[in-house]
Amino acid sequence: MSFQSRNRLDDVSPLFVTPATRRHGLGTRLAFTWALWRERIVARRCLAQMDARSLRDAGISPAAAAYESGRPFWRPMGTLR
Repeated sequence: MSFQSRNRLDDVSPLFVTPATRRHGLGTRLAFTWALWRERIVARRCLAQMDARSLRDAGISPAAAAYESGRPFWRPMGTLR
């Protein structure tokens, strides 16, 4: 069971630019931010529901999974290995 989506928003850095070099409108940036936050929420919920065997198969320690699943959604995902 995978806890990460196949459709990740890896390159969101161009969306958060200064007003002088703005490429996207406020609505677009808010939509991408909301989508990124929602993806983190779903990933952390799935991570919290994984059992020890699935975590071990993925190479994730239970302590790292518990720490990551307890982080707020606005913080980026850390390394789990």
